[in-house]
Amino acid sequence: MASYHTRSYSFPSKSHPVSDELDASLCRLRSSQAASTSSVTNKLTDLKDLYKCVDEFLQLPLNQKNVSQTQCVEEVLDGSLRLLDICSTSRDVLVQSKERLQDIQSVLRRRCSGELNITNEVAEYFKTRKTSKKIIKKCLKDIKEVDNTNEATVLTEVQAMTIEVFKSMLSYIGGSQKSSWSFTKKKETTTSTSEFDVVDATLELVISQKKKANVDMSQLVKLESEIQEIDEVLECLFRHLVKTRATLLNVLSN
Repeated sequence: MASYHTRSYSFPSKSHPVSDELDASLCRLRSSQAASTSSVTNKLTDLKDLYKCVDEFLQLPLNQKNVSQTQCVEEVLDGSLRLLDICSTSRDVLVQSKERLQDIQSVLRRRCSGELNITNEVAEYFKTRKTSKKIIKKCLKDIKEVDNTNEATVLTEVQAMTIEVFKSMLSYIGGSQKSSWSFTKKKETTTSTSEFDVVDATLELVISQKKKANVDMSQLVKLESEIQEIDEVLECLFRHLVKTRATLLNVLSN
């Protein structure tokens, strides 16, 4: 686990219910991020709930005053732009993957006794996946440049958690980096539990065999459903990120 900012920010010593809820939300997200059994969707949902608390926290006049006096606000605002871009880009990647999966499923539903060949649709899927991996690699590089401040505030702590969750999400969507997708019969072993890896491995057989293959439709449906869930949470999270940024800009302008 990555190290987190020390809790030493200069907010009122007397606890406010909103501050307590924010602390509790941070704790839940840390636990979720640390748990190997926690899904990407659960982590993103916890992150979304954290930003709901941040929104309420920033509505308190005293907190707005303290936030405006912290030196890290500009860095947080700069970082928020990158996070918004990564969030939007991730949604684009998911939409593209979902569309290719739907193309494959459409052919599978039409074929009679396995007569139709789906290699063209599968090839398009892997073209999309190859492009997605390149985009995700760039996002992972960009996200390293977000958190450059050593000042410990509630804002930097929230941003640090956002970075960790986004890293987990991007790694999950990207899937195994070991697979060469050379479309040969040789399969590489991977310990990843990503549903993307499961489907990738199944569809690689279709390409390698260059003919009709038995594809477990339930795997495609499961991945499509998961993509939908992740995208829906990201959509809500994106709105919260925009609202938080707008609030911070408003605080600094007053």
